[in-house]
Amino acid sequence: MAGNSTPAAGSFCWNELMTTDAAKAKAFYAALFGWKMNDMPMGPGTYTMLMNAGEQAGGLMQIRPDMGPIPSHWLSYVMVPNVDAVIAKAGSLGAQIHVPGMDIPGIGRFGVFAGPTGESLAVFQSAAKPAAAAKPKPAAKAKGKAAKPKAKKK
Repeated sequence: MAGNSTPAAGSFCWNELMTTDAAKAKAFYAALFGWKMNDMPMGPGTYTMLMNAGEQAGGLMQIRPDMGPIPSHWLSYVMVPNVDAVIAKAGSLGAQIHVPGMDIPGIGRFGVFAGPTGESLAVFQSAAKPAAAAKPKPAAKAKGKAAKPKAKKK
């Protein structure tokens, strides 16, 4: 997600444009904000990273026919510690679940739901970073003189 620090849980962390005309949207936002575009293959389509001053500013994706009749829209993502728990809770509170928890390999996990007035919101959980290998602690030094081993009796 944008920047070098991880946003706190409950904070907005990403914005993504789902559009019926990716080429037109790219040209518009490049001209409007000076954003640079970095296309990346993604399954059956292309995901475009929106870059501002060398930093990731958001994403852009063509709405494919298999996604259904969806109008162009911006989708905001909120950082959460557990996507599946949040999606389940949203569902129990009456949300319509559009995308249950789904992995983005090497990036994290996300889900999308519609709230009580029909608004869509996505939640995001960053991929777990591998734990650093534990370094062995140096042996504690004994206080005083070390005992000399006794010689074996024959």
